[in-house]
Amino acid sequence: MLLFHTTTIVAYILSAYGTGLSRITRKDVIATYMKLMTEILAIAKSGSDLLIKNGWMEKVLETANRRKLTH
Repeated sequence: MLLFHTTTIVAYILSAYGTGLSRITRKDVIATYMKLMTEILAIAKSGSDLLIKNGWMEKVLETANRRKLTH
């Protein structure tokens, strides 16, 4: 669950950088944003690979089965 939330936050950060990038006119700042976005995309890919590897990508979050835990 923590990995899912972390991946979601990283996606939000990327969208915020994309929005900021669309409003910048200085080339040096654009280059810095692009470098940061490349690094963040690498982190997002690692998280997504873990989610896919463990079969958690398409699985809906669910609560623990209490009856199964007690028996």
